[in-house]
Amino acid sequence: MFVVSFYSYKGGVGRTLAVVNTAYRLAQMGRKVFILDFDLEAPGIDAFGLWGDKEPRKGLLEYISGFMSTQEVPPLREFVHMIESQETQPGQIFVMPAGNQDQSYQRQLSRINWKHFYREQKGFLFVDNLKGAIRQEYTPDYVLIDSRTGLTDIAGICTLQLPDVVVLLFNLNNQNIAGIAQIYRSIRFNRLNRDIKTVLVASPISDVPDYVGIRRERLDYAQRAIGGEIRLVLPFDPFVAFEERIVKSEKPKTYLARSYDALTKEIVSENRSDMRTMLNEARQLREQGNVELADLRYQELTESNPGDARAWLEYGLFLKMQRQFKPAVQCFEKATNLDPKGTKAVAQLAATYLELKRKDKATAYLERFLSFSNSATEIAELADVLANKGFSEEAIRVYERANQLRDSWSGQFEIGNNYMRMKQPEKAVPYYERVVEAKPTSLAGVYNLGYALSLRDDSRAADYFKRAINLFQQEGAAGHGSLSMANYHQALSHAYVGIGEIERALQALDEAVAIATKVSPQAPIFSSLQYMHIPAEQFLKETQQMQRRLRRRRN
Repeated sequence: MFVVSFYSYKGGVGRTLAVVNTAYRLAQMGRKVFILDFDLEAPGIDAFGLWGDKEPRKGLLEYISGFMSTQEVPPLREFVHMIESQETQPGQIFVMPAGNQDQSYQRQLSRINWKHFYREQKGFLFVDNLKGAIRQEYTPDYVLIDSRTGLTDIAGICTLQLPDVVVLLFNLNNQNIAGIAQIYRSIRFNRLNRDIKTVLVASPISDVPDYVGIRRERLDYAQRAIGGEIRLVLPFDPFVAFEERIVKSEKPKTYLARSYDALTKEIVSENRSDMRTMLNEARQLREQGNVELADLRYQELTESNPGDARAWLEYGLFLKMQRQFKPAVQCFEKATNLDPKGTKAVAQLAATYLELKRKDKATAYLERFLSFSNSATEIAELADVLANKGFSEEAIRVYERANQLRDSWSGQFEIGNNYMRMKQPEKAVPYYERVVEAKPTSLAGVYNLGYALSLRDDSRAADYFKRAINLFQQEGAAGHGSLSMANYHQALSHAYVGIGEIERALQALDEAVAIATKVSPQAPIFSSLQYMHIPAEQFLKETQQMQRRLRRRRN
């Protein structure tokens, strides 16, 4: 459970807006969120109408009052309300509001003397007990606290006793900056000796032209006065001033929506036990080449999130990258058991069992994947993986399924390529014909159709080779990297041979050799003979063999 307090020295800076909008974004990330409205003097959470009806709701005030009257802690669930909305999916949001704001509200509030409560009625233990009860009863991933403004006893509870991180929101006038600077120092040098993180957020800040300069000057002054880095600026949005609302992350996103997204990301990054933070750290370690530490971080991820399918999926993907196929399969199996309808883990099981040469298992999971997924993009991605690994038979089947969901010339092209890889040009021809029909100027489609026809001694091959040569000459090197040009020149040699121009075929091979010689030996180049990517050193050898055969033929 990670506790985040939202504090502002003055009102009017969008603190409660930030609380609710962060809560919704965390829920949409799959997190369980608990909102605690500690701003008893000026509660704001109720104004959002989170539970749909206008029925009065008991909350924190009644919870505290009940304890002060009886010296017994009331059952927490009587004061907590769940938000039921599609917008909170796949996570959950629970709210403990400030209280039932009827005629008795102010009377109950006036009876609370916080100094006396802490000194005589074990207030510190009561607040700690509340924190423990929230953890035990609701097991939230995040607790978001809407704190009271100013230098008050409640502010101390919300900024020192309860939180792991405090989001400090402030405007750029002198009073706001001075107040936040005082609270910021009290958090950094707190007497409880707690390691409390802070996130400084300037809000709401009007967007003025750069040449005016005052915005930048005030931000710089605020950083110097407070003594910390301003991590985020929330913009002024005039429409938000009219009503309390959730700024949705729909496309196209508004500037304010992107800012709330960024605030949520900042909060998550401070939580080292959050799965997203742990994943980012593990990926960074992996990208830096620190495989052992990355492995440990992935293990921590699964140990702290044993019931989360995504944690096991990510660890499995890491192990698969290290070619540890058997432990990777175990991770994917756990992910599938936790989320039986999750297509990603099932797809990985199909591909990984093929690596282990367990075709029976691979076929079963492939069937399961195709029965679950209705996403042509997702299906085509798996087909690409299978094709790149050389599992052409399975790749063709998956591409066919993707083509049923969306008519794509690129899918037809890939099926043709896989039949060529399997040395079955006669089966590739109809697929390339569909590609050329749909996209007559496709150099790759026209060439591949010509080459497949030539392998069948079909007289039509020469016409397609001529068209491919013309298209190549029109395109030149524009838009193509050196590795793809190596493949183009190697393939072009087939076209020149097909129309009887041996010398030009040899020139094309010379170009391919020159490119392959200059790149890293392990750089992947697509072979026009094998119809798959091979290392540059292997590409160089086969191209040189082609040269020798052509020279013998010429002589």
